[in-house]
Amino acid sequence: MQKDTSPSSSDMANHAEDDDMVYIGDVEEVIDNFDGEEIKEENVMEMDTPELGDSVFVFTTHKLGSVFCGSLTKNGKLATTGGEEDKAYVWDTSTGEIVLDCVGHKDSIIYSAFNHDESLVATGDMSGMIQVWRLSNKSKIWDYNMGDATWMMWHPGTNVLLAGSVDGEVYMWKIPDGDCKILQGYGCRAETGAIFPDGKRIAVGYEDGIIKIYDLKTNTVLSTISSALSHSSTITTIDCHPDNNIVLSAAVDGKTIISTSKTGKIISVLQNLKNVEQNNVMDNDEEAENDEGNCDSNWVETAAFCKDPAFQVAATGTVNGEIFIWDIAKQILRQKIAQESGISKLVWKGNTSILFSAGLDGILRCFDGKNGECLRSFTGHVADILDLSISENGEKALTTSDDSTVRIFDISCVP
Repeated sequence: MQKDTSPSSSDMANHAEDDDMVYIGDVEEVIDNFDGEEIKEENVMEMDTPELGDSVFVFTTHKLGSVFCGSLTKNGKLATTGGEEDKAYVWDTSTGEIVLDCVGHKDSIIYSAFNHDESLVATGDMSGMIQVWRLSNKSKIWDYNMGDATWMMWHPGTNVLLAGSVDGEVYMWKIPDGDCKILQGYGCRAETGAIFPDGKRIAVGYEDGIIKIYDLKTNTVLSTISSALSHSSTITTIDCHPDNNIVLSAAVDGKTIISTSKTGKIISVLQNLKNVEQNNVMDNDEEAENDEGNCDSNWVETAAFCKDPAFQVAATGTVNGEIFIWDIAKQILRQKIAQESGISKLVWKGNTSILFSAGLDGILRCFDGKNGECLRSFTGHVADILDLSISENGEKALTTSDDSTVRIFDISCVP
C-alpha cells in the first residue's frame, strides 16, 4: 500500500520534506468473528449515493482518498480531476460519463488540466510523472518523469507545459515534441509559480521567500524580489496583475506584498499578520485585539487580482478564514470578510467583481467584492474543499474535496 498526501502550506512552515513517499509491504489481515463484507457494501452504497446539497451533480468515481485537483472546459461541459488514488479522469459534468481514464500514475495526482484550446489534457503526480493525452482519440501522446514535483501549469496561449521541482528547477516542455528548457534553481524548493498575462514571463516563489521573474524565451532572470526586503519564509501564493507589471505575493511569514516585476522593488507591504502593530489592515484597536491571539498560526494561503479593469482590487484569503479585499492603486484595505472556516482558494468570476471562496468547512461561498456581502453559500461537501475551478462562461463551478467527491454547482444565477 502506498500512502500519499498532498502538499500543505502548514507543512511548509516547518520546511519539512513531505514529498518522500513511504512504501509499506503487503500485509495479510486476518479478522475473526467480523462481518466485513456487510460494512464494505454499506460504505460503497454511501459513496455511490451522496446527497446533492446545493450541487447539480456529484462525481463519485474517485473512490479512495482526497481529490486534490480539478478544472473545467470553457463551456463547463467537461471536467478533469485527479487525486490520492493515483488516478485522473476526464468526464461529462452533466452525466458523470468517463470520457478518458488517465491510467499509468503511481502517486497522488496534483495536477489535471486542459490546455488553452482544450485539445489536450495534462496529468501530473507528486513523484513527477507527467502524462499528456489527446482528447480527440483518447490517446497518450507524451510522458516524462521529472522527479518530485511541487506544481504544474499549462501556458495560457500555447502547448507548453511548465512544472516546478523540489530541487528548485522549473521545467518547460513543448508538447508533443518534448523539447525541454530548464530554469535553473539554486537548491531551494520551487513552491509556486504564476505566468504573466502577456505569456512572456513567469514569477516563481521559493521555499526561502525569494521570488524570481524569468523570461520564458531566454530562460534568464529578469529581476529578483529579495527575501531580505520582503518575505522571509515559504511563498504560498503568487498572482500577476493584468497590466503585466505588478506581482502580488504572500508567504508563511504572514506578509502580503506588492512588488514590481521589472526591478523587484517592493511597492507596499499590505499586511503582516505576524506583527499586528505594523499591520495596516486594522482600523481600530478592537480588531487588533481580536487578531492578536491567532496571528502566529495565520498566513495568506491564496491570492488573486480581480480582472475587471474598472475594479482595481486584489483578494487574499487566510488559513484562519479571513478574506481581505485590497485597493491596489491606494494600497489600502477596502473590505475585510470573516469566514467561518479557513480558505483554500479564491477565484474571481471572469471579469466581474464576484468572488468565490473554497472553504475548509466544505462550503463554497460567493461574495460581492465591492461591499463584502455574502451573496450565497453552496453546500454539499462533508470535508475540506481542496480545489476550485470556474468555467469561462461563468455557468458552472467545480470543487474537489477530502470527502472523495467532486461537485458541480450551477452559478449562472449569480450576478
